[in-house]
Amino acid sequence: MVGHDYYPLDGRAVREARAAARAGYRVDVICLVDSGQVRREVLDAINVHRIGITRHRGAGLFRVVREYVAFAVRASAVAIRLRIRDRAACEHIVQVHAPPDFLIVAGIVPKLLGSKLILDIHDLSRHLYLARFQDRRVAPFANRVLALIERAACAIADRVITVHEPYRRELTSNGADASRVVVVMNAVDDDVIAQAAPRARNGLGPSPENAQESRAVPFTIAYHGSIVPTYGVDLIVEALPHVLSEVPALRCLILGGGDAVPAVRARAAELGVADVVELPGRFLPIDVALARVATADCGLIPNRPSQLNRFALSSKLFEYIALGLPVVVARLQTLASHFDPDEATFFEPGDAISLARAIIWVAMNPDEARAKAERAQARGREYSWAEHRARYLAVLERTDGSRSSFRRRESVRGNGGRSRRS
Repeated sequence: MVGHDYYPLDGRAVREARAAARAGYRVDVICLVDSGQVRREVLDAINVHRIGITRHRGAGLFRVVREYVAFAVRASAVAIRLRIRDRAACEHIVQVHAPPDFLIVAGIVPKLLGSKLILDIHDLSRHLYLARFQDRRVAPFANRVLALIERAACAIADRVITVHEPYRRELTSNGADASRVVVVMNAVDDDVIAQAAPRARNGLGPSPENAQESRAVPFTIAYHGSIVPTYGVDLIVEALPHVLSEVPALRCLILGGGDAVPAVRARAAELGVADVVELPGRFLPIDVALARVATADCGLIPNRPSQLNRFALSSKLFEYIALGLPVVVARLQTLASHFDPDEATFFEPGDAISLARAIIWVAMNPDEARAKAERAQARGREYSWAEHRARYLAVLERTDGSRSSFRRRESVRGNGGRSRRS
């Protein structure tokens, strides 16, 4: 696996790496190195190879491109070395996590040496570019170039995986072979949720009839993930003064990192709500983040309206629901198509007042909010990782040409996970 991210951090890469390892594959992950991480280690029987490049969030376009290219070159060298090491293996797959789509170059030489190549598209690069640089003069030209790179990457890959059906339609409309594009959703790993150990709650928050309870028990709202302008974390801070007017015992937990952290902190101080906001400003491993989020009373998906977020289906949404938390969600196309208003509390995207009203409703209507959360959990089982793990492993089987069934793979796992698959 090759991904321009940290490991373990990206939940999707972790889920897929663990699934492959448990199915009998030897898994090597090639990724960035974060501060405090070692270059080489083995985690959950997965060999992690970290390249000496760190992510510069919020950097200018030139620096972003330079970082991507440097990582692609060095990741290619590691992938080639690993392919040569495994030249005797009867099955060998390189899986590239995108964006950026041109990271597919890391798998080209291994493919020429006999490897199969999977492209796993988490987000569309052209949408991400427009979200950050749409005001640039070159934006229309860059969008066309990124669409061409996406089409070429999909053509080079033996299989393409993406996160939901709207992205699959976008990819095929841009020229990808529909027969080679498979949806593996960002479903929640039940093992990770179980480890988060959500606390038992007798009530969701303060009731307007019980002022003493309201003062004694803070109502906690939570967000975890990237803190960038398009994901609307600043809207949470903008909403806090309005929420505090109705819910004076309030706590806001924001976990994650990104280029908008300084602006969010500054806005919280300006609005006089910094004392209710916990914002460490760094990313945490998914299991650690979920253990913190599990103590909250409400999970937030505050995405701003944009082309990127029109198609975004946040894994955070599934995680909050699996933890049993009521969720407040921006009413965006893909998000609203997966859950109904009687399962999630929606607000108008980009509107801090609407967000505040939705949070207040959850706090003041604990029984109804709990009922919504229960219905959402029932719906969430349709998007379970058990089903999508089976889809993912089926993609690996079809890609490596093996005729073995998943049941035979499980027998390999029972024999200590030894296999010639790599």
